Amino acid sequence: MDLTKFPDYYKNYNWDGKHKLFGYPTDKYPNFSWMASLETRFIWLRNNSESSNTASQYLLKELIEWGGSQNGVLQKFNDGSGEINLCDLIQDVIRNLENPEGAITAALAFPGLGLTYASKLLRFMKPEKYGALDFRIRAALLTQSVLPRIYDGNLNSMVRGYLNFLQILNDLKSQLEEQEIKKPDCSLSTTNFWRPSEIEMALFRWAEEI
Repeated sequence: MDLTKFPDYYKNYNWDGKHKLFGYPTDKYPNFSWMASLETRFIWLRNNSESSNTASQYLLKELIEWGGSQNGVLQKFNDGSGEINLCDLIQDVIRNLENPEGAITAALAFPGLGLTYASKLLRFMKPEKYGALDFRIRAALLTQSVLPRIYDGNLNSMVRGYLNFLQILNDLKSQLEEQEIKKPDCSLSTTNFWRPSEIEMALFRWAEEI
């Protein structure tokens, strides 16, 4: 993995799952319009959920739509939402954000999300600490023998796999800083310091080449 290419990988990130449906342009450098909007609103939810006693079901559905709702995730979420207390689940995630194992375990308790969307929830709740782990990145890291195989549906495997992924992101962050490889300025963060969520974005593009 050539870290000197990470700024270019980041600049070439491109995602347009259901953007036209919701009136957003493709998420690409330097604006990342929908991602920036989701970050802002999830951070507000993180900071205000307990005092406002809200879970923002519509924001969670929008996150699923942003991700493309592969394999019927939105339908599964809707089907299971009537059997849970969504506000309790959101606040459980927020309470555990400083504890990655607790945070991903709490996120996996949401109906229908699975590891991909549970990790997306953490990514938008706290982008300075978490990144999303989707199948493309998983497959590429597995091919490179960097990340062990994760077994979906097995809670322990998903939790351990995601914690391994976070360690990879943090190791890459340290290496990027040591080599003084700066992140390009953009609307998500105006500094040149890499957040785990933005390293994940570079990995998303890198994975396309594997």
